[in-house]
Amino acid sequence: MFAKSRDPGPVETPQRRLEDEAGVRETVIAKGSTVQGKLLGPVGVHVAGIFEGEIRIEGLLWIEAQGTVQGTVSARGVLVEGELRGNIESADKVELRTSGRVLGDIKCRKLAMAEGCFFQGGITMPEEAGQPVPFVEKRQHPTGDGEREPSG
Repeated sequence: MFAKSRDPGPVETPQRRLEDEAGVRETVIAKGSTVQGKLLGPVGVHVAGIFEGEIRIEGLLWIEAQGTVQGTVSARGVLVEGELRGNIESADKVELRTSGRVLGDIKCRKLAMAEGCFFQGGITMPEEAGQPVPFVEKRQHPTGDGEREPSG
């Protein structure tokens, strides 16, 4: 009379946007600041000012809408709302938002490009890349009481 329900197996969890992976401990290049040189480290970086040089980090590089990076980048994730003039030599995920501009080549495993972004360059992705992975369009409000639309 009552059939046992079948276990459908593991359920694939939708991937969150890069923005949700930003950590609490991050380096910030503030609006109005200009930094030149080499930036190396285990944490993420927010660029709201100008950075010229090389960035090699293990965390997320977030180039904010008013930020500019000129040089080569290697990071776990790269989120571009501002401008990047240079190559992304290595990244797991790259996300170009509507206001984002990239003039250079991108080498990554996963890429998301919003309508209206600007990209001029080449894209290299590993051949073993699998099926497209869905991401969460809506997420919980920081207070946990409802959903909000994604920014960008």
